[in-house]
Amino acid sequence: MPTACVLLRQVPPFALVLLLLFAAPAHADTKVTLLVPSWANIEAPPPAPTDAKAPTDAKAPPPAPAPNGTTAASPPPARPEGNGEPAIAAPDIGEEVDVLITMMHPFRYEGLVIDMPQLFAVLRYDDKTPAKDGVLHPERKDLLGDVEEIRYLDKKAWGANVGLSRPGLYHFLIEARPWWDASRDCYIQHSVKTMLPVYGVERGWDSPAGQHFEVLPLTRPFGLLSPALFSGKVMLNGAPLPHATVRMSRLNMDRTAVPTPWNEELAAASDSNGTFSFVLNQPGWWCCIALTQGEPLKGPDGEMRPLEIGALVWLYVDAPMTEAKKK
Repeated sequence: MPTACVLLRQVPPFALVLLLLFAAPAHADTKVTLLVPSWANIEAPPPAPTDAKAPTDAKAPPPAPAPNGTTAASPPPARPEGNGEPAIAAPDIGEEVDVLITMMHPFRYEGLVIDMPQLFAVLRYDDKTPAKDGVLHPERKDLLGDVEEIRYLDKKAWGANVGLSRPGLYHFLIEARPWWDASRDCYIQHSVKTMLPVYGVERGWDSPAGQHFEVLPLTRPFGLLSPALFSGKVMLNGAPLPHATVRMSRLNMDRTAVPTPWNEELAAASDSNGTFSFVLNQPGWWCCIALTQGEPLKGPDGEMRPLEIGALVWLYVDAPMTEAKKK
């Protein structure tokens, strides 16, 4: 039987060039599950002037409408404190955010069809979030019932309008359904998260979200100016995962060309402690994705097929300040 080297020598030179070209890795074929809010952060409104007097007939604004057409929940009733006096319930800040869920090729900025996720939830942290054994236990709310089908980049996608009643650091989480990738000959499933600081709260950004497979930020994933250093740790079942493949992809919304396919994304391997670092040299939305093998799934033909699982975290990098802005 002829060897591979002999076979290559039998190929004409021009055909060999084409063979090597099409055998090159398709970097732009990277597929990511998108989870981004309509705001990268929400700042508190400036305080009213101290000498301003509110009109006596002022009325509270109506509650913000929820996606299902109902109104957002009212604040909980006041509860008695230890001295017997009722506590004053914090007013609803009346903020809201739209959350987009879709799949795409980030460098091409091309949308892909995605099924409705099997989980969509939000965690809220603030300075009063209780801790047990050094682990924070945030409030959690499941929002899958608020998800509605939409169109994005001319493909089926999903969205939700989420009311934000109190200041906090909000972690949005989804777990996508496994899908078959014919080009990879395997199933793929993504666990995704992103964070939204509301009214200056940052506590909880380095806390695990409780996902089976996740990227734990070691750099605060908001308030970044390019070029920014982003470090993280890959966690599988609560333990660091060494030697995992990690990639950083930027949403190339203006479809800027790059010199080579290698410039379409950044790639690294986690070290023996599961940690990694990247320098994000452009502003915009970035996706960090760690990859490993999961438990095989049964295919339509009844045969077991490989499963690749991805842990994704989305973060926004602002453009650097100009000298004029600094002044």
